[in-house]
Amino acid sequence: MSVMRRTIAAATVGIAATFGLSGTAAAEPATPDVPGLAELRTQADKPEEKAAVEALATSTVLHDVAGAYTPFLYTAPTVGCGTVAPVTLTLASGTTGPTAEVKANEISFQALSAYPGVVKSSGLNVAWINTNTGASGILPLDGVTDGGYPALNKVVTTGPGTVVASIFGTVGYTNATCYVLPTVGSFFVPEEGPLPAEAAQPAPAPAPPA
Repeated sequence: MSVMRRTIAAATVGIAATFGLSGTAAAEPATPDVPGLAELRTQADKPEEKAAVEALATSTVLHDVAGAYTPFLYTAPTVGCGTVAPVTLTLASGTTGPTAEVKANEISFQALSAYPGVVKSSGLNVAWINTNTGASGILPLDGVTDGGYPALNKVVTTGPGTVVASIFGTVGYTNATCYVLPTVGSFFVPEEGPLPAEAAQPAPAPAPPA
């Protein structure tokens, strides 16, 4: 194992312990009766997926959070890259519809690393569960920009209700790979309805008298 890999491994263990994100022992979920949680656990095959699902399951954010744009509860500890030391942070957020880009019943998940440079590859994923319906999934953040670069985002059809999600994985740059530890957020997804601009259309002016 190289010196850099040893540094990354040690930093990951230390940060994970600090934030309570260790996936070596499965913790009991804070809300074991949440529909779909058991199904989401069966979808997690890789160690990093299991860690993200457990971070989601044991978090205290299984409650409604209103608003279209909502950041995750904390910036994700990120190791393997940085300007001074190989440690930095990643900001994750979710945007709910209806908007011009995101429909009702959907969330646009996105992430932004504090590491400067052009993103070359995305190994980020989002694990999510709708606590009202039990729908869940683990999906890659595989959106791309108009120029063909990884956008570090993904529009997910979650259905209406309260959605709890965890973003985790890697971001590749030309000279470094950032390892993003799980961060957890909660989002309220409204039911199908008109766009805000459509709902706010004023009534037509009355015709002038003849």
